[in-house]
Amino acid sequence: MAYTAALVIAHYVLPHGWLLICAAVPAALSLPALALRGNLRVRAMILLLSSAVGFLWYWGYGAAFAAPAEELAGQTRYVTARVTDYGADKGNYSVVYVRLEEANLPRAKVAVYDFYGHMPQLSPGDMIRAELSFSTASESYGEVTDVYSSRGIFVRASLESKPENLGRAAFSFLYFPKVIAEWVREATGAVFSGETRAYMEALLIGSNGGLYQDRPLYNAITGSGILHTVAVSGMHLAYLWGFLSLILTNKRMVMTLGIPAVWVFAVMAGFTPSVARAAFTLTMAAVAPLLRRENDAPTALSAILLILLLENPFAVGSISLQLSFSAMAGILLLSGRINSWLNSVWKRPENKPAVIRRFIIASLSSTLGAIILTTPVGALHFGAVSLVSPLTNLLVLWVIPFSFIGGYAAVFLGAVLPPLGMAAAWLVSISVKYIIFVAKLLSSLPFAVIYTANSLTGWWLIFSYAVFLYAWWRKGKARFRPLVPISVSVTALAVLLAATAVYYNSGAFVTAIDVGQGQCLAVFQGCNTVLIDCGGGGKWRNAGDTAADYLIARGRTRVDMLVLTHLHADHANGVSALMSRMDVRYLALPADAEDEDGLVGEIISAALRSGTEIMYVSEDTDAAVGGISLRLYEPLGAGDLNERGIIVIASVGDYDMLVTGDVNVAVERLLVDSAALPDFELLVAGHHGSKYATSYELLDAVRAETAIISVGYNNYGHPTREALWRLSAYGMTVFRTDQMGTVTLRIDKNG
Repeated sequence: MAYTAALVIAHYVLPHGWLLICAAVPAALSLPALALRGNLRVRAMILLLSSAVGFLWYWGYGAAFAAPAEELAGQTRYVTARVTDYGADKGNYSVVYVRLEEANLPRAKVAVYDFYGHMPQLSPGDMIRAELSFSTASESYGEVTDVYSSRGIFVRASLESKPENLGRAAFSFLYFPKVIAEWVREATGAVFSGETRAYMEALLIGSNGGLYQDRPLYNAITGSGILHTVAVSGMHLAYLWGFLSLILTNKRMVMTLGIPAVWVFAVMAGFTPSVARAAFTLTMAAVAPLLRRENDAPTALSAILLILLLENPFAVGSISLQLSFSAMAGILLLSGRINSWLNSVWKRPENKPAVIRRFIIASLSSTLGAIILTTPVGALHFGAVSLVSPLTNLLVLWVIPFSFIGGYAAVFLGAVLPPLGMAAAWLVSISVKYIIFVAKLLSSLPFAVIYTANSLTGWWLIFSYAVFLYAWWRKGKARFRPLVPISVSVTALAVLLAATAVYYNSGAFVTAIDVGQGQCLAVFQGCNTVLIDCGGGGKWRNAGDTAADYLIARGRTRVDMLVLTHLHADHANGVSALMSRMDVRYLALPADAEDEDGLVGEIISAALRSGTEIMYVSEDTDAAVGGISLRLYEPLGAGDLNERGIIVIASVGDYDMLVTGDVNVAVERLLVDSAALPDFELLVAGHHGSKYATSYELLDAVRAETAIISVGYNNYGHPTREALWRLSAYGMTVFRTDQMGTVTLRIDKNG
């Protein structure tokens, strides 16, 4: 534990220059600790030396592996590399993982991105010669990230030209688990289709690409709290082991075939920390009786964590590792106590079978035990807490084993006898459709998920855990009674949700949601909501998901009107994601807009699927949404897509705001000359603070008091000094989303 704690502190808290000092301090303190006696001395020495080793190894690993790889950043060179996995198509680009095999270069793992379609079909074990432009993997969109380093990747590269395939590497046959996984993925597509295929690919081999592409399905799986069912882990390995135990009556045969099968499957599933932990755990549990040793679960879990963090101390930042070990710790520490309490509350009926009762209690106990410790981790990383997760797990976990084993049976039967495989797949699809039905039903319930986009949600979580800890501490030797802290927590949540709804429904607000380098503006008045643009870049999350989180966290379940100034990605690439999560009644977009970024078809399809009414703006149009008045000016320019965007005036009472999208100075002048503009309270700076927008003529006409610049990490120099200087010259108060995050202004009754 001390070793892991030291790694956590080194990873999240300490500057790199302090690591050696922090290693030296506990090492030095271990000398006077020798004067202690008995178990106290042993414990002190273990604590101090383990923490010293943790700090030292974090520093040493960085110096030995991370630093040499990061020295490649900024270089473009031809290298020889070994492909370690199949490429993944991400839509606008593809990515493949390789290990450098070039003399005088570190044997670093590299994530290679292909933005130009150069990458041929490659298989694990292929040797390639490629021109790569390297960049650090420790930063993304201008911010520090541990997404790559937690997987042992310290450098990324973009593919500059078509690589040369040099043939197969020595010992390339060792990649056979990856080959099997790819075959299973393709075979799954041959016998399953649609949503069922996407779910089965994720369930069988942990391939989530289909889930991510099917937005409604992914939202249902995550919102209902059962994403863990497709994150290959101990549950799946237990199903595999149980199936082998069922068909192989000889225990020695189960051991002989089962342990290799577990490890092959672990590699097939990507050997993520969760599946690695599960493979280690199952192997140790199986081997312990042969060694005449008792399998101690906490010791095994600690040993596995130590092995993973010795192999890569940066893995302490892995979300997969944190969730996996938090879940197991919760099950070991809490599930037994929860099981005992549920048994005491729900008495066994006399002279009646209790199978269903035992199943419900066991399912709830394990689910709640895991959830209690994973919820803070999930809230911190994903910004969401599923309140329906216990119920969803209770309703679907019983059918997962059939789907998993039956899915593999259908895949293998389909390879030998396709008609029989299709019949088996049809039978398995019934269970999968049931899982999806339950997930969609429960995730659609009001308040099924709460979001930390409302900061009060985070405080409620802290309060709830504090209440439970206090109740546990106060009980003394008496039996713990959880109903009181549960009631307090539920009451506090109800008050929070009600107060949030009342606050935002009783006033008017303008918000620039932080979507990175893009724009998404929300206008609230009472129960009505208008969104202007929904797109962005330079962020890990899609702008539509960010907007939906923000709106739902404030009690909004519907967007009355979404106006797209134009159809560039930084203003519209989040529309499909938004519509998959929220009802959008009306969509306004420029008539005859060109599809430069390939979004028109996706947006129209999403609107038709969601029942959204589309308005094409070909002339100046007035619209009213409750107390929000909109004036939509037809595109005034005749040049590129930026110049042919809609200009929007949104008014709430006497409060007026102007949104010009990305139009340039020439179009701004046309607006000033052709329209009778009021005095504005708010101006959203044009084109994210470009020097070619927000002209003197426009500023002189609008006389706004406040300006918002919706901007994020970019290579354009936005916001420019020229734009900032002009806004300052007119005495405006300027708010920037790149510096302040999401910006919200409350509109008073007098505007």
